[in-house]
Amino acid sequence: MKLLTFTTLYPNELQPRHGIFVKNRMIHIAALENVDFSVIAPVADVPFLKYFKQSRYFLNNQIKSYEIQDKIRVSHPKYFSIPKITNTVKSLFKSAVKEVKKNIPDIIDGQYLYPDGIAAYHLAKSVSRPLVLTARGSDVNYWMEIPRKRKEILEAINYASKVICVSGALKKSLINHGVKPEKLTLIYNGIDHEVFNAKNRKKSPDYFIAVGNLVPLKGQSYILEALAEFPEESLKIIGMGEDEALLKKLAQKLGITSQLEFIPYLSQRTLCEYYAGAKALILMSEREGMPNVVLESLACGCPVIAANIGGISEVVNEKNGILLEKRDRDSLVLAIKKLRGSIYDVDTIVKTVAHMDWQKGAKEQYGVYNQALKKFKIE
Repeated sequence: MKLLTFTTLYPNELQPRHGIFVKNRMIHIAALENVDFSVIAPVADVPFLKYFKQSRYFLNNQIKSYEIQDKIRVSHPKYFSIPKITNTVKSLFKSAVKEVKKNIPDIIDGQYLYPDGIAAYHLAKSVSRPLVLTARGSDVNYWMEIPRKRKEILEAINYASKVICVSGALKKSLINHGVKPEKLTLIYNGIDHEVFNAKNRKKSPDYFIAVGNLVPLKGQSYILEALAEFPEESLKIIGMGEDEALLKKLAQKLGITSQLEFIPYLSQRTLCEYYAGAKALILMSEREGMPNVVLESLACGCPVIAANIGGISEVVNEKNGILLEKRDRDSLVLAIKKLRGSIYDVDTIVKTVAHMDWQKGAKEQYGVYNQALKKFKIE
């Protein structure tokens, strides 16, 4: 099977954790017999801004156009982009179409429905090949709510042989948007249990942890506001992003700077060490599909406090954490108080996600590709 994954969510040499959840699944598929796997992961080329170190597009300009990761061929073509002006789907398509036509795959895998999935659809159509898409979160929870985008997404879904959903919530939402249930399949993200486990779980954890990009969507400001109510507690924020300066200013305003530690992205194994010493992972995102940080935390025996959004309620319950029905400071304060007065059994927490395994998911996804190949008629 000659498999091509097309996505903007994939790690590169300078951003090793960018889209790591996509890579983790795909490398296990690549390890299966008879799979010739490659990746096209375009990066935005933004005029002027790419030359300013303060811009998030500056790093894109430094990314190599081609690299080998874990014996997998990964290309990073630049796609022209002026935010809110250029047609991102068209730019993504143009950046990759020559490479796809030069080396036509048996099947194209599109990760994230918009804009990646729509571009993947046009690529698959251009070479008359089957397409499998994966819905991951805001591609459904946000973009499907915009009529023009929803129309494009549904057109891509209509062409696709199958759409993989990483949570039951995403599957239900797509059905509500009119997608036929038989078009959808649920395959949860996996966990590397050799890396994320409770072997080193501390008996007396002594801090809270927040893991994720520092962007408004992730809601770290709620966590800082709640932390101000607990001067005896500390928080480690692991991640990078445009909100870092604003969050540090907020911490200063709240008088909690000494309670905080900002940490850049960590390797998977090092991240597990931080989960091991945490009282709880706190996630206050506005939108999520099935966040891997929640799965990783639970695999390490660390409870979770999270806003009840996306598929989080499919894994978090009263035995392994607390779900917030309201995404605000006051609800989080109450949850922290409740957690501090509760006792959680580590083995029970770990069992919650024991069935989530990358190899199992890879075999399921390989089966989806095989079915797509059998049913697709090449014109």
